[in-house]
Amino acid sequence: MIRILILSVLLLFGCKENAKATNNGVPTIKNSKETGKIASVNWSGKWIYSKKNKDSDIPEQQFTLTIFQEGDNIKAQYCAIANSGGKIDCENEKEYNLIGKVEKGKIVGQFYSFFGSSKDKGQFEITMVDENTISWKVITAPQGIFYAPDNCLLKKEISNEVSQNRGNEENSSHSLLPIDSKDLDKNQNLVFDDQSADWLKQSFYQNYDLAVDGSIRLFSQNNFDFYLIKNVGGDSELIYLVSTKNNKIVDGISVADSNGDNDMVKTFSIDEQNNVMLYNEINNKRKLTAKYSCNRNGRFIKE
Repeated sequence: MIRILILSVLLLFGCKENAKATNNGVPTIKNSKETGKIASVNWSGKWIYSKKNKDSDIPEQQFTLTIFQEGDNIKAQYCAIANSGGKIDCENEKEYNLIGKVEKGKIVGQFYSFFGSSKDKGQFEITMVDENTISWKVITAPQGIFYAPDNCLLKKEISNEVSQNRGNEENSSHSLLPIDSKDLDKNQNLVFDDQSADWLKQSFYQNYDLAVDGSIRLFSQNNFDFYLIKNVGGDSELIYLVSTKNNKIVDGISVADSNGDNDMVKTFSIDEQNNVMLYNEINNKRKLTAKYSCNRNGRFIKE
């Protein structure tokens, strides 16, 4: 009788242990919406693909996705630039031309081109490669003309809002590069802040006798912070690139000038190595006029 009792107890505990060890030792997950890896992915943000020729500083092709996520629902706006800026499939105003859903670890949905009708939709798929990279793929093209790539990898960009709330962390790593002056009209993260810091306004006025109508913190290098400063007067818009340290402007150069009604304008681009290229531009055709780099003292050096 005692032997039978002991045997029954052993069997009872053995069944309980086996019930715990399901799925090859992995705890049972109720469903992917509650605890799955897919549900924890944050798709929101700005993602960029850029293709350049070796002999040019201007991107041959650039594709930007600005994604907004609400649960499993996705809306986004793209900006597709092709032929080195000759073809621009973008919209200055906020208009979501991609609508989709998160399904099985990817975004699937429909999109339309700003060149065509919003009724002519194609199908797309976006997958997460890692936390800083997504893959874009056109499944079915929309009718008519569009300049989004058929497939590409896009890198996540640091938001301007996060970078400007950095406090006094002067040594923090920060970069919105590479950029082109054309991005200032197309890129939702490259928006001039009209509430610039008082020290920046005062230092800029002392150096250039001009008011600050907007600023963007672009990048940091060797304990210097670099800003784009906008000044608007009449029909002309000036943009300066300045280096700063300890709340003072160290050096600066004029990088853009709309020249009012003049057909020729000054434009610029800055590559990932912080090299600054200045151009004279007429009818979207550019001529390189100057190239600058910045030394370890925050001074711009003309090459």
